[in-house]
Amino acid sequence: MRIFLWILGLFATAVGLAVLVRFNAGNVVFFWPPYRVDISLNFFLLLLVLLIILLFLVFKAIHMALRLPSRISQIREQKKEQESNQALRQSLKALFEGRFVQAQKAAEKAWEWEKNRGYAALIGARASQAVQQYDKRDEYLKSIEDNEDYDTACLVTKAELYIDEHQPHKALDVISDLNANGTRHIHVQRLSLKANQQIGNWKEVLRLVQSLDKHHSIRAVLSEKLKEAAYVNLFDTAAPDAESVALVWQDVPEQEREKPAVAISAAKAFYHCMLPKKSEEILYRVLDKFWDDRLVNAFVEFAESREPDDLTVQAGHCERWLEKYGRQPQLLLALGVLASRQKQFDKSASCFEEAISLTSDRKLLYQAHLLLAQLHDRLGHEEKAVRHYREASISRQILKA
Repeated sequence: MRIFLWILGLFATAVGLAVLVRFNAGNVVFFWPPYRVDISLNFFLLLLVLLIILLFLVFKAIHMALRLPSRISQIREQKKEQESNQALRQSLKALFEGRFVQAQKAAEKAWEWEKNRGYAALIGARASQAVQQYDKRDEYLKSIEDNEDYDTACLVTKAELYIDEHQPHKALDVISDLNANGTRHIHVQRLSLKANQQIGNWKEVLRLVQSLDKHHSIRAVLSEKLKEAAYVNLFDTAAPDAESVALVWQDVPEQEREKPAVAISAAKAFYHCMLPKKSEEILYRVLDKFWDDRLVNAFVEFAESREPDDLTVQAGHCERWLEKYGRQPQLLLALGVLASRQKQFDKSASCFEEAISLTSDRKLLYQAHLLLAQLHDRLGHEEKAVRHYREASISRQILKA
């Protein structure tokens, strides 16, 4: 429709000009003594239009000639920009593909255009880290550390790369700078968690895990593992100072106290602080609620009292757990050990033999045969002792194989 209107307007203009020229009989006279020039008005108007067009073309040519250097510079800049953008895309693609040398080369080419230098430096730093060129990595990061637009990106990248390089102290210094700038987002907390885990700052690990839990920013399984590892290491560090161990135990939430790994670490710490009663109390409390092999093994290890009353209480707990959880081989071994300490040798031998008949686990078989052999050796039953020593040796060889 627009083209049709243009054609219609063009024809109308042509008709109008034709009519105007046909009925225009005017003349234009130029005097230049001794000369006189007479031309028609129509021809004069035509010459005037041509002159205007000519002047326009001349001035346009002059303007283009004056702009030519800047235009050439602009074209070169556009070409450099296109090449830099293409190199930047190639470097990013190579980085994700794991072709780090190619990523470095492409990043260096992308770095030539000023506006891409920040992105190229970040990519080049990660690629250099991957090929263990740490000096080159630092050069890339140093080139943009004073650029406010890339300040946070540079610091976060530094922290990540230092953690990957197992330099947690440097990473924590960088994270301190981020926190000072007001950058406290989730990813920075995760980086801080990794760095503190590497240096063994377990109190801070606990604090960060709890903070991430509140924001649902850490997987539940990982959160539980980190909490357990933190409490285990805190107890190991605190022992054998009873006051320090008690302070750590006081800070453990009720829910965490029922975790087997935490309970065992606490029991072990109190045991080495010469507080066996507290150690047993912790294990009793957890085993009364649910079954776990590790708890029973810890119970046997830390329940070394020779007092008759204590042995009776310990054996009573084992009897109750057998009724609650069934004839578990680990419980039978524990009860057999306690019966042996009470000099109830027949009951002890019976428990060991029943444990052997109920399990196929080679580690348990080794323990049961060894305990039974030692019991028979103590009672002077040489033939039975030799047989069980032999069975224990076979189980141990199978375990080593």
